[in-house]
Amino acid sequence: MAPEKLNKHEQKTRETRASLLKAAEEIFLRDGYERAELGEIAKLAGRTKGAIYAHFAGKEEVFLALVELHALRRRALMQEYLAAAKTKEDNLRAFRQLYLAYAEDGTWGRLLMEFNFYALRHPESKKNLDRVYATIVAEDEEARYTELLGVPRKGKLAVRRTASVYGAFAMLTGLMLQSMFNPRTVSEDEVKKLAAKVFDAVFDMN
Repeated sequence: MAPEKLNKHEQKTRETRASLLKAAEEIFLRDGYERAELGEIAKLAGRTKGAIYAHFAGKEEVFLALVELHALRRRALMQEYLAAAKTKEDNLRAFRQLYLAYAEDGTWGRLLMEFNFYALRHPESKKNLDRVYATIVAEDEEARYTELLGVPRKGKLAVRRTASVYGAFAMLTGLMLQSMFNPRTVSEDEVKKLAAKVFDAVFDMN
């Protein structure tokens, strides 16, 4: 597919939006979601506060745009890992690499956790987050994961592939959260080691 051709105005608009999101991520990570200020985001991006409102309705919409951006990046990274895979076993190993790569970098995961907690206290924000996820997640997600990773084992302990994927990332999030709150109990290095054990157990790789 040929790359999309943009005129100068469209290119400038896209670049401005990208610079605002890049700055927003830095400010959210530095100050946390609730304490982050749009003025600080604009300042870091070298733009006016009005430039933010030209692209986003407010702080929440900026964050939701980042959620979508990261989801699309993760999907692209997954495709990169899968490029050389020829079998479902190769796919599973590639997915394991991606999972462990996320265990190496917990910065975005910590920020997403913070917004999730915020959303739990603010039902309308949770609805907005759910709407973003709905646009990202395919309706036939279970079929896609099964095609990618193979049919799960049968029996009383059988778990859907979709539940396995989301459950594995939820457990990784929990490990990161514990390490953030009390690194004496679970260090960053132990998060990585435990993440490998979690993945292998969930996806029967032992």
